[in-house]
Amino acid sequence: MADDNRPLKYARYAVGEIILVVIGILIALQINTWNEERKTGIIETKTLKEIRSNLMFDLVELDSDIDIMDSITISGEAVIDYLSKYDQPNDEFKYNVQVSRINPHFDPMHGGFSLLNSKGLDIISNDSLRGSISKLYESSYPYYAKYENERIFKINNIILPKYAEYFSFISNQNNYFEATSEISQTDYIALKNDPSFINILNLAILENNMVQNRAQRTSGNINDLIDFIDEELRD
Repeated sequence: MADDNRPLKYARYAVGEIILVVIGILIALQINTWNEERKTGIIETKTLKEIRSNLMFDLVELDSDIDIMDSITISGEAVIDYLSKYDQPNDEFKYNVQVSRINPHFDPMHGGFSLLNSKGLDIISNDSLRGSISKLYESSYPYYAKYENERIFKINNIILPKYAEYFSFISNQNNYFEATSEISQTDYIALKNDPSFINILNLAILENNMVQNRAQRTSGNINDLIDFIDEELRD
């Protein structure tokens, strides 16, 4: 009878061994999955922190540009007002002319987003956050750059050539923007009687205001994404 039970015992033993092996494999797979998820989580956190750091830098630069654009509009309007009232240029007028032609340029940092692209967008586990990041870098930033490029083209090809008919521009370290303009009395009288200059200056103010409006929207988008990333990192 003992010999008759031996095959059954061997079968049970073999089945037990197989079960143990299967359990070991499943545990190993689970451990490997945990390790991969941990590694992915570390990469995700590192990438989000890098993107956040870039966004903070971008926000400071863009908000500074917005402030400069305020100065551009104020100076442009001051130039128009001065020309309508006075027959001689003063230092403030010359400085306002210089400020009215400034052309700030936003150059966002892409290091964090480039890192994300190299690792794969899927490392961002939150679908909404992943979409928000892509929207800023692939839509909002390029759209703002389009506004800037249109303004740069008009400034270089329409506005600055008109300024050059009357003004020269020189360095002046005593001014905030470290430059000013010069114009002779003869040219100033001619300028007062040139309606096309006022039209050009109004164009410059309009272009500046349009870019500033888009800059303010982009700044809001950056702030929203920073808040979104902060919320994700807290979780």
